[in-house]
Amino acid sequence: MPSFTQDAAVLECRRTPWDERVFGHPCAEITRLDAAAADDAAIASLLARFDEWAAQEGVRFAYGRFTPTPSGKRTLHQAGFYFAEASYRIRHTRIQSTEAFDRLIRPGPMLEPAREDDYPALQDILAADFHHGRIHEDPWVSPEEAARRYRLWLLDLVAQKHEVLTYRLKGEVIGLHVQRATDTVADLVLTGVKRSHALLGVPLWAEALRLNRLRGIREAHTLISAANVPILNLYRRFEFQFDALLLGFHKRY
Repeated sequence: MPSFTQDAAVLECRRTPWDERVFGHPCAEITRLDAAAADDAAIASLLARFDEWAAQEGVRFAYGRFTPTPSGKRTLHQAGFYFAEASYRIRHTRIQSTEAFDRLIRPGPMLEPAREDDYPALQDILAADFHHGRIHEDPWVSPEEAARRYRLWLLDLVAQKHEVLTYRLKGEVIGLHVQRATDTVADLVLTGVKRSHALLGVPLWAEALRLNRLRGIREAHTLISAANVPILNLYRRFEFQFDALLLGFHKRY
């Protein structure tokens, strides 16, 4: 992974082949911009070096999520990046104390390991009913491209050995939950239901919490779009705490 330093600032980046499959040209992500103690000139120098690397790689679309600071926002705009979306990093550090939410679980729907023949239905849900995220909220990306990215993302998560669970009602796939757990910490990647079954969203989240509690998970993390107000309220209902606001900046070359 390329890494650049300038005074007290660090920038790390990578190519994103999952985006390249959607857009048909080289794409990249700035995965780290640690510049809290840096001045505008240092940040600008790092972004210029990133541009040089991007040019060598033929990159035509790049993005990153950054902790908002006046200097960082100012310098990103001056370097040709545009603001595209905002997200919150949230966490729950008391998963073992979530028994009270079990009462929200409804009898009937089942959360179970996804089978390969479930994948098309899960992809359809992601494409049709998930409308938030760094690509969906970019005003210069078409809804069709954003939906295709979600379709491909599911298969990437399967290949990366994430746990993919299907939420099923009377044999019909109505939702999903995707996560990866290490020891006692779970990274919650994707959770949701079909728009037509929106009332079963709360029971799905409650069941996902119970699943992790019974496995001995103590802490869960996730990243959610600040524009997705219903989901923000849902996570607050389940007593998640807000850790940080991240601003997504994109650039086209």
